[in-house]
Amino acid sequence: MGIEINLFNINHYLAKIGKGKCLISEPFSPDSYFGRSVVLITEHSENEGTLGYILNKPIDVPIHELFPDFPTFNAPCFVGGPVNPETIHYLHTRFDLLPESTPISKGIYWGGDFDLLKEHIQNGMIKPSEIRFYLGYSGWAPQQLQQEIDDKFWIVSPISSSKIMHANQNTWKELLIEMGDSYSIWANAPTNPGMN
Repeated sequence: MGIEINLFNINHYLAKIGKGKCLISEPFSPDSYFGRSVVLITEHSENEGTLGYILNKPIDVPIHELFPDFPTFNAPCFVGGPVNPETIHYLHTRFDLLPESTPISKGIYWGGDFDLLKEHIQNGMIKPSEIRFYLGYSGWAPQQLQQEIDDKFWIVSPISSSKIMHANQNTWKELLIEMGDSYSIWANAPTNPGMN
């Protein structure tokens, strides 16, 4: 006997879509990229669309094994999304060393000069805890993300800088539980709703 969970009483608009906010996926999506994912929004425009990175899908391969000319460096690497998965992107806390990077939220920056980054890593000036790498990215055409939110696929939520830099496989569930009883229904839902 299956269980019934009413997902339609969930408020999908805890926050307005925007840079520095996150998207929390609904629990039953079969999508291999976005199922039970948390996506940080790094760009959003009603005319140009939305760009972001999945925060909670780690890859068990060090960055220097993925990119042979990269210095040996034991920093977290994640699946960023389905778009251009052969490209590398990064979030970090070192604007002082990468001044061409883009502010995303308090103390969190996106991108910067890649050659300069490698030089700083080679010289030991950036610690693995100060940067996170993403293969590929997540992107939506104008109005596409809003339609997915209207269709109850995502919750838009604030996210702390600490959560961004420490996200892991448990972050999806942790964020939902922190949001209160209504959202813990999602957090504790089985992956397959037909299962008890």
